[in-house]
Amino acid sequence: MSSFLDTYTRTHNCGALRATDVGTHVVLTGWVQSYRDHGKAVFIDLRDRDGKTQLVFDPTFDPASVEVAKDLRSEWCIGIVGEVRSRGTNVNEKLATGTIEVWVKTIEVFSKSDTPPFGLDDRDEANESLRLKYRYLDLRRPKLQKSLITRSKITKVTREYLGANGFLEMETPFMVKYTPGGARNFLVPSRLNPGEFYALAESPQIFKQLLMVAGYERYFQIVRCFRD
Repeated sequence: MSSFLDTYTRTHNCGALRATDVGTHVVLTGWVQSYRDHGKAVFIDLRDRDGKTQLVFDPTFDPASVEVAKDLRSEWCIGIVGEVRSRGTNVNEKLATGTIEVWVKTIEVFSKSDTPPFGLDDRDEANESLRLKYRYLDLRRPKLQKSLITRSKITKVTREYLGANGFLEMETPFMVKYTPGGARNFLVPSRLNPGEFYALAESPQIFKQLLMVAGYERYFQIVRCFRD
């Protein structure tokens, strides 16, 4: 891996290339989403968190890359150098990069992968226990990636809006004194005081009130509350 990455730096994410990039030379890295061997030429969909790009391995362009491509399998991690070309009338409307493809000149396999225990597209609904066991694979599924990216964007916009309106973002403690109440607490043993426990905070209410009394009238936090 080091030889490729020492020589090349990624120029684009896999969802970034458009028709305006035709003719440019690019460096992409990612995972093999799908593999299609059409005899002489091999077609690969390369995926990262940003999207997918179709790669073309053609013997008239670079025979050595074709030989490597014929051994590729799903979820192998690779890096490539290639030229962006137009797909002409063969546009894939389902992809943001559907107007282009990258003809590969150089390829390096960073790591190989066994066959995944379940499909990583949204059509394969594996049972939850299997997905949690292989959570790092489950998080590659488009549905989950979209949810996490959307949550990140919402959080970013929220922080920017409140910050622009004079609010201060502050953090309050997660571990607090246990107080009996309606909800059951998650308890954490104290290392320094055997037999004593902290409780994971059900709510930042008391700390919020302390901040108000202290004069921080515009405060916000994106907080995790723990209730059993």
